[in-house]
Amino acid sequence: MDDPLPSAPKPLKPPKEKLWTRDFVLGTLTNFVISANYFMLMVVMTAYAMTVYQAPASLAAFCASVFIIGTLVARFTSALLLERIPLKTLLVVGTLLETTLTALYFLHGALGLLIVVRFAHGFAFGTCSTVVTTLVTSMVPIERKGEGIGYFMLSVTLGAAIGPFTGIFISNNLGYPLLFAAATVAAGISLPLALAIRAPRATSNTTLKRDFVQTEQAVVDDVAADLVPHSVEATRELRVGEAPAVTRKSPGQQSLASKFIEVGVLPISFVACLIFFGYSSLLTFLTPYATELGLAQAASVFFIVYAISMFITRPFTGKAFDRKGATPVMMPAFFAFSGGILVLAFASNDWMILGSALLLGFGVGTIQSCGLAVAVRKTADERLSKANATFYIMLDLGVGIGPVLLGALQPISGYQAMYVGMSVLGMIALALFLAICGNKRIAIGRK
Repeated sequence: MDDPLPSAPKPLKPPKEKLWTRDFVLGTLTNFVISANYFMLMVVMTAYAMTVYQAPASLAAFCASVFIIGTLVARFTSALLLERIPLKTLLVVGTLLETTLTALYFLHGALGLLIVVRFAHGFAFGTCSTVVTTLVTSMVPIERKGEGIGYFMLSVTLGAAIGPFTGIFISNNLGYPLLFAAATVAAGISLPLALAIRAPRATSNTTLKRDFVQTEQAVVDDVAADLVPHSVEATRELRVGEAPAVTRKSPGQQSLASKFIEVGVLPISFVACLIFFGYSSLLTFLTPYATELGLAQAASVFFIVYAISMFITRPFTGKAFDRKGATPVMMPAFFAFSGGILVLAFASNDWMILGSALLLGFGVGTIQSCGLAVAVRKTADERLSKANATFYIMLDLGVGIGPVLLGALQPISGYQAMYVGMSVLGMIALALFLAICGNKRIAIGRK
């Protein structure tokens, strides 16, 4: 009797593409130092304008918020600049401007000069953060986008923790000149880091990148009608779970809006905007609210605990995103955000304040990093810079508009009702997210 035929060997799984490359680390460090520079100045700028320039509270607050206006302008224009200037060149110029403009804070001229410097500094920061995010996300392997972006966004988390603490400590104990010196050093470190980054060849050459992506897309369009997305390899350019891309318009046929933003990522970006609108209530009102409750000591370490929670959870949520997709990972984050705000609204002791920080760190951090991962995985490579810019424009809008609208609401509603409202807003954001992504296998790396 003949021996049975041997079973076919199981196909070997291809090894994971490397994530922690030299340039990924350099890009992440660059983003950390420019984020630290931003946060250490933002938290003290209103007090600086009131103390040194004797500016009224409304004008002093504008000195802080005009930075966000400059950032928003940069988000809109950086995508156009990237069509004409190589990524690395624009990043180096941006970090050089960051350093120079930070040094200009030493000049004590008219208040108008401070406003101009703040606007220009915001523009430089917006350009740098958009460019470095585009560079790093282009380096991350497609099947590890969630994990890679999760690690990359920790640079913002650390900047948001170290920057405010450094800014408040130095300004209160050592004075504003030493704070500006520390901020200038932080910005200065970003310049050699940017110079050391090696931009991917396809990212630094527009023509090469466009030809490469269009060639891959032509193949995808031919098979899209019959293709069932079961693997990363089969859906590399289909952005798993999404409908096949439509034929792209030539540059001359593009609408005006498409030159500045990536329309396809607006829905997920709007969801993130709502969350960051709620987050702005923490930046603006946490300290006076906690002081009113007699819990100012806990509030002073709120953002440290918040950042620790982000730091611990982001790597795990990024890997889960790659394995399971957006919905299973992000749904708990929306509940954590709403729950954290609700705990804060009814806080009566230090532990409730710190518990709120833990929940909010997980919620905001996961929604931000996974939301960005959804955006970039459903975007063609040649429009990656516009997708990043669009996502951050919406985040900036949420953070920028929040203090204005909530500042008008808070005297009428009080702090507690305002925070309850932000908790409800988190559930509205969840409903919109489910309407957008709930029935789609968006960005699932593997089954």
